[in-house]
Amino acid sequence: MASFSDDTISTARLISFSDGVFAIAVTLLVFNLKVPQIPAADVHVLLPGMITAMLPHFTTYVVTFLIVAVYWTFHHRMLNLVTRADTPFLWMNICYLLMISFIPFPSMLFGTYPNETFGFIFYICSMILVGILSMLMLGYASYKYRLINKELPIAIVKYLFFRQFTTILVLLLAIPLALYRLQWALYYLFILFPIHGLTRSYFKKQAAG
Repeated sequence: MASFSDDTISTARLISFSDGVFAIAVTLLVFNLKVPQIPAADVHVLLPGMITAMLPHFTTYVVTFLIVAVYWTFHHRMLNLVTRADTPFLWMNICYLLMISFIPFPSMLFGTYPNETFGFIFYICSMILVGILSMLMLGYASYKYRLINKELPIAIVKYLFFRQFTTILVLLLAIPLALYRLQWALYYLFILFPIHGLTRSYFKKQAAG
């Protein structure tokens, strides 16, 4: 029965809508990769060099796809913990998805101008904002078990929170590195994934102990 209560918001609809936005965002990323336009007579000579020149574009695509995947896995796990949703959480989720759907633009911007430090910093700041919003959502939902099951082990919430914190920290450290050596900063972002693996192993050991 419909009512004015915030608790009537369906988490199932929230998950379905969110997954759709994520799917569209990661699909749009590939459209940033443009096939080189080369005269037919020169393809054999020029194509290898032009593909090599596109390596920063490919790297940006892979890194962005994987980071968006990190945010999707966090969002998926967080919503699995949420037993109900209220209006503030709904709008935080909408703002979160707003930034997820925006990510293809800074990715395209940096891919188009791979030697411009400003483009990279803009790209990183967009990613950081997504991380901050995700932490706000988790903090709001878990505060005094507002939207999550009271029987849920708090260690799971701590793990998800710490994982997002490390993501933001890694992204932040990429900015001073970019000011020193831009290409290093881009490849440095891959360190995020072994760090997440170590974080998961640490919290698993803590839970087992």
